[in-house]
Amino acid sequence: MVACTQEGALFSELADQAEKPLVAPLRFVNIREVAGWTQEAKTSGPKIAALLALADMPEAEPVPVVNYESQGRLLIIGAGSQAIPWAEKLSPSLDVSVLCTEPGNLPLTRSYPIFTGAVTKLDGYLGNFSVDWDLQNPIDPEMCTRCGACVEACPEGAINLSFEIDLSKCKSHRDCVTACASIGAISFDRKERARNAEFDLILDLRVDPKMRMSQTPQGYFAPGADPLEQALAVNQLSEMVGEFVRNLNTLCTTKKFVHMAVMAKLAVVLVLMFAQPAQLDPYLKMAKAL
Repeated sequence: MVACTQEGALFSELADQAEKPLVAPLRFVNIREVAGWTQEAKTSGPKIAALLALADMPEAEPVPVVNYESQGRLLIIGAGSQAIPWAEKLSPSLDVSVLCTEPGNLPLTRSYPIFTGAVTKLDGYLGNFSVDWDLQNPIDPEMCTRCGACVEACPEGAINLSFEIDLSKCKSHRDCVTACASIGAISFDRKERARNAEFDLILDLRVDPKMRMSQTPQGYFAPGADPLEQALAVNQLSEMVGEFVRNLNTLCTTKKFVHMAVMAKLAVVLVLMFAQPAQLDPYLKMAKAL
């Protein structure tokens, strides 16, 4: 450490020309102009010590960041009666998909993908959510054209415009299977029921969302069934498209204490610089303890 900045260029040049590399990089601190040439020059010892201590402090580590990229692929999870109206409103601006966890009337036009079933796994973060669900109904909504042939064919009226079969009403006539033979969207013996897809954003309208944590990931919104909370969440979705950079608070417990100690030392340094000599004793003791 060199206690002179006036000749910084000269010392740096000499260091570059040295035959042996320096054991540590040169660091400069302006003692003369900041402490020596003042009205309190005779009592500036603590101030000079503070400046030297400050110059000797390690440089702050770069703040860790994570990059997010969202293309606007949104999955709305919840009862069809709530999810579908929001999908209709958001589909012009976002790449919307719907996972109906409870039946609700579906639009006859296939403007966006609609799935049905129960969520079995949901994890990820903004731009990288992975959702697994179990297709529990005999009608596969990904294959269903919503032509209505099954609705008309069912003698028990177990199928309505939700295009899901009410198994408590179904008497296993299987007329719906015959009516849908050309499409093949209905199967009571389906073995492969597990489904998976990836999304950038999640709007979870379930009353009991599964992704419960003190701090939910970016891009995940769980407003529940409250219309006002839903509207507030929807208002944020349009802003979650593009590239984002977020600072990460990755300090573990030990690092937090180190960080606190460094900040405390900095506070002591500032006190040393501006306090009167008689007031320094308690702060010097604090600095030694740290």
